[in-house]
Amino acid sequence: MKLSDRAKENTKKVFRYAIQAGIIGYLAYQLYDIGWEKLVNSLPAEPLFYLLYGLIYFSLPIAEIFIYKLKWPLKWKAALPIFIQKKVLNTDVVGYSGELYLYHWAKNNLPLQPKDIAKYIKDNNVLSSIASTFITIVLLYYFVTQGYINIYDYLNEIDSLTGVAIVIGILILGGLVYRFRKFIFSLGWKDSLKVFGLHSSRIILINVLQILQWEVAKPEISMAVWFTLAVILIVSTRVPFLPSTDVLFVTVALQVSGMLDVPNDLLAGILTANLVMKRILNIVTYFIANLYKQEVDENDIAKEKEEINNAV
Repeated sequence: MKLSDRAKENTKKVFRYAIQAGIIGYLAYQLYDIGWEKLVNSLPAEPLFYLLYGLIYFSLPIAEIFIYKLKWPLKWKAALPIFIQKKVLNTDVVGYSGELYLYHWAKNNLPLQPKDIAKYIKDNNVLSSIASTFITIVLLYYFVTQGYINIYDYLNEIDSLTGVAIVIGILILGGLVYRFRKFIFSLGWKDSLKVFGLHSSRIILINVLQILQWEVAKPEISMAVWFTLAVILIVSTRVPFLPSTDVLFVTVALQVSGMLDVPNDLLAGILTANLVMKRILNIVTYFIANLYKQEVDENDIAKEKEEINNAV
């Protein structure tokens, strides 16, 4: 390797490590910003609360590996740290930064054309958004018809003009998606349905677990409140290019707590606990995933060198 090539490689390494250190430092700052006293006081004592949160936390990267394995030749040991880091980047840095990270990794590590990688990432995100919207509508219909949510309590807060504008907007958006579906999707219908089904199943599972977790921590709060918050959670996570969408969710949830006839302090404790746990898990999993990813890469390089030497 020439000196200039070695210098380029070293520069890339320094730049990569600097980015990783910056992300970890930013996550640590977010944790510090919450406050250690609030951190300790907000954590529930029920062990099942933490077990359920662990399942919620890791369900997204695991589900995404299954989804991307439909079209990409992924190995679990190499893919898991990447998709964990993708999740952290999207939730705590800025929306879709995880997709950029995934694209860069796939372009350098998978035998795929860059344009095909970009198309599948784009299709996956569009189908995920459609699945979120579909599940939100289904959940709202179920909660309203089963009496968990009294829709009239919320309609009183919305004037008729706003309601008409929302309905017209949804119809226009649906028409545009159908009209330009061939330009939006590069996947065939069968593969699109598979991806849509996996995303829908993931969203339903996560929300069932989330409602159970809230119920375990605060059983005195009615299920109608948790069902309402579940819908707010789905919608808030779809806001693009926004760092820390969970903070947005907590803010909105506390704002509507009055409409739900629930004291702020009851909701604030459990929602803050989830914020704290996400920050802790984000910094720990990102750091561990980065170390594990480097170990996997080094082992793969060593195996390739060994195969070359054996061939010679």
